[in-house]
Amino acid sequence: MRQGWTLIALALSCAALMMGVRAQAGQPSLKAGLVTLDFDDIECARHDAQCEVGDQYMAQGFALRYVPAVDEPMAAGLVALGTQWKGNRKGSTAVAIRSCEAQVLLMANDNQPFDVLSVDVAPLEGEGPLTLEFVGQREDGTEVKLPVKLARKAGWQKVVFTPAFRGLSSLQWAQGACLDPRLHMVDNLSLMRPTRP
Repeated sequence: MRQGWTLIALALSCAALMMGVRAQAGQPSLKAGLVTLDFDDIECARHDAQCEVGDQYMAQGFALRYVPAVDEPMAAGLVALGTQWKGNRKGSTAVAIRSCEAQVLLMANDNQPFDVLSVDVAPLEGEGPLTLEFVGQREDGTEVKLPVKLARKAGWQKVVFTPAFRGLSSLQWAQGACLDPRLHMVDNLSLMRPTRP
């Protein structure tokens, strides 16, 4: 009987140690399910029309990163746009980059695959048309692309992704051609963390 209790205590100690290692590694176990990055937790955007976010925004197990262009003289970083921003007719916080050559990269913090369902996109200055391309990278190294051309109307338009955007290791997109730099902002990025067996 004593040997049984010793084995149970040893198993509990190992489990506690593994949980501590996982917490120290900064990779908490995240549940499967729907995740929406709505950027409403960016404090400065509650008071200002726009404010600097930095090179990275992290929430709900995901990281949205600013990727500067190769020869970009000054990295602009991510910008939060609050409800006072003239082009933000929706009334919630959005995120943008102020560079026609830079890109945005989305990844899960634990590097697990995820599905991209939809995102709201609007011209930064409230004018269209707007063209951009979303590129999803899969775990096997293959890519899937979705070119998007938004209508000339002002305000938000929802981009719905095809089932090809499931099981991605990353999602990346750029502002579009620098010859016609219609910058954009995004909000309500809907993602799904698939259930793992």
